[in-house]
Amino acid sequence: MLISSVTTIYFSPTGTTKKIINAIVKGMGIANDKIIDITLHKVRDDESPLIDGDIVLIGVPVYEEKIPEIVYPFLADLKGNGKPVVLIGVYGNIGEGIVLNELDFIAQKSGFKVVAAGAFIGEHSFSTKKRPIAQNRPNKDDLNKAEQFGKSIMEKIQNINSLKDVSLKIPKGKLPLIAKVVPKNSARLFTKTPLADLSKCSRCNICVKLCPMSAIDKETLEIDEEKCIRCFSCVKRCPKKAREIRYKHRFLVTNVLAIKSRDIKEPKMYL
Repeated sequence: MLISSVTTIYFSPTGTTKKIINAIVKGMGIANDKIIDITLHKVRDDESPLIDGDIVLIGVPVYEEKIPEIVYPFLADLKGNGKPVVLIGVYGNIGEGIVLNELDFIAQKSGFKVVAAGAFIGEHSFSTKKRPIAQNRPNKDDLNKAEQFGKSIMEKIQNINSLKDVSLKIPKGKLPLIAKVVPKNSARLFTKTPLADLSKCSRCNICVKLCPMSAIDKETLEIDEEKCIRCFSCVKRCPKKAREIRYKHRFLVTNVLAIKSRDIKEPKMYL
């Protein structure tokens, strides 16, 4: 089967999912690619795009062990038209949850043919210098594995005559008890709104431009609490470090994070 173009679709507020997707595409050796970055609100509000790549990559970070709620409608509205798709989830070394199962459900319902899937590690949204969680991941080794994954995907596709010959079973994920009992947007229960320190701020407005929820006022730089999903793009993308991650119930949260992230996770790939 001939593959000469790829369409990548990803949500990546802090850039980790984008890095993994780019590494996979690099390994596939495809230069002709179309990028649909659904991180920004205005892109997700557009009509479902025409997918013209020979193969599709869909990547999302894991929020509360699932697909981020705000991107679910966009992904569910895609039209696969029988195209092969690779599904990618990126999580912060704590739990991959059921994100691949959710992506698999959406992809099949939308008419895609799932040919590969992977769960990779990225720096946790809540990670700080004092409480690092998968800091600086994906690292070089992670990206090398993602690139090799891309090569393996192409080898698999090139060795088949028809997608009817492909079958892929993604293991059933698990939701921890806390993910079942906490309300939606539970990140707000554990972290405070990342306020801007105007004595450090250069007014570059990068935080405003990159906020996936359009939640930051461009004049006051204040965040709409009802819109904020605590992705902390505004913290991690700020060149002046004018915002910071602050925990609620700090002692409890830091200890839980330390315990949950103790074991160093490695990528899981399914072909």
